[in-house]
Amino acid sequence: MADLSITASVSPEDRAAIVADVVAAMRPLLSESHEPRLVDGDRMADLLGVSRPTVDRLRAAGEIPSVLLGRRRLYQPAAVVAALAAANENGSDSPC
Repeated sequence: MADLSITASVSPEDRAAIVADVVAAMRPLLSESHEPRLVDGDRMADLLGVSRPTVDRLRAAGEIPSVLLGRRRLYQPAAVVAALAAANENGSDSPC
């Protein structure tokens, strides 16, 4: 997946609306997907359309849940999307 970077001035209200629309659009895709219940950070970044460092920052900040299985850090896609949606509804200024 190619990375796309767009720089624009977006009001917090517009940003919140965009994030809410993306999260709403992703929910059915994740529930219909044949993804395993747990994915690694690279796959989670692909699913969210963000970089791996962004996923790592969100996890370190406690904004998205993860599990440590041995040495592997894994993510449950549906739980991550739910956490991002909840943060957006609460007015959190997530970097995603």
